[in-house]
Amino acid sequence: MNIKNLYYRFNESNVLRYIKSKKKIILITLILMILVMAFTAIWFKAMLHPKNAADKAFVEVEVSSGTTADQLAVQMQKIGIIKNHKVFRLYAKMKGKDIKIKSGKYYLSPSMTVEQILDKLVQGDTIDNDIKVTIPEGSTLKNIARILNEKGVVNDIEEFANCAMVEKFKEKYFFLKDFPSNASLEGVLFPDTYFLPPGKNTELYIDIFLKRFEDIYFNKVDPIVRENEIDFNIYQIVTMASIVEGEAKLESERPIIAGVFYNRLKKGMPLQSCATIEFILDEHKEWLSLDDLEIDSPYNTYKNEGLPPGPIGAPGLSSLLAAADPAKVDYLYFVAKGDGSHVFSRTYAEHLKAKNRVQYK
Repeated sequence: MNIKNLYYRFNESNVLRYIKSKKKIILITLILMILVMAFTAIWFKAMLHPKNAADKAFVEVEVSSGTTADQLAVQMQKIGIIKNHKVFRLYAKMKGKDIKIKSGKYYLSPSMTVEQILDKLVQGDTIDNDIKVTIPEGSTLKNIARILNEKGVVNDIEEFANCAMVEKFKEKYFFLKDFPSNASLEGVLFPDTYFLPPGKNTELYIDIFLKRFEDIYFNKVDPIVRENEIDFNIYQIVTMASIVEGEAKLESERPIIAGVFYNRLKKGMPLQSCATIEFILDEHKEWLSLDDLEIDSPYNTYKNEGLPPGPIGAPGLSSLLAAADPAKVDYLYFVAKGDGSHVFSRTYAEHLKAKNRVQYK
């Protein structure tokens, strides 16, 4: 029997006639199968993403000796670290990491991807290795480097300062495009509590701080800047927020202080911020002398109009929000009362009276 005869016999067979009669059904079935497969792949990939990218809080998770990947996955889904325990288990098995998870206590976050969580668990990057570091709001680069050094995270303060330059990270973070290339990363190493592994490359720590700033700014601050149509770029918003951070002690006063500074800018008045003088002096002073106010520096906002050349510290979220949404006030002056609050004034005459009341109280 030759091939030609086989072809004719198949062409005349019931099988072919059945296929032809069911052609539409088979085609629809194939399309549905492809769609189901595509949807499953998209869903599976989505389940690998962070549970909540904006939630940077760390949760302590203990992995006991003998705990299986499945048991751990169920536990993590229950406490809100991952989206789906079955996907976690399957992904871990596909990567051959399900049997490599090490026991110990870990700090895990809903902002971590499944891959990041698995890497941490497989590497045995437990709490015992991480160092808790808190960066206070308003910290300068020098202060941050000093804190990291005191905590034993970095050994060389000068190396950290030299690495924290815009030029080194401009290609990696698009929000740095508006920053001067020769500027430092002053103001954008976000103040927060971190758990950092000691002895790593300096760039790793700076990356962690920058990613935190990026998350906070674009999720919580940038939408408000756009809504209020603030005609400032990111660098200017951070600079304004850093001055507010340096001046304000009370949460309720941050938007008012921001409103004062915006009002002064609109009128072409110098900001006259004591916080910028303290940045130049690199120290906090209860009272500034006349000589302090005459310091020759572009950061001296008593002598120079407009914003200073850059941020004077790392503002927290409250100060960033104040810069994005300043209070609609007509104040142009304020004076500290000594208890953390301020007296706000509309005119210079009112301001002088307020100063006298505060000084001789």
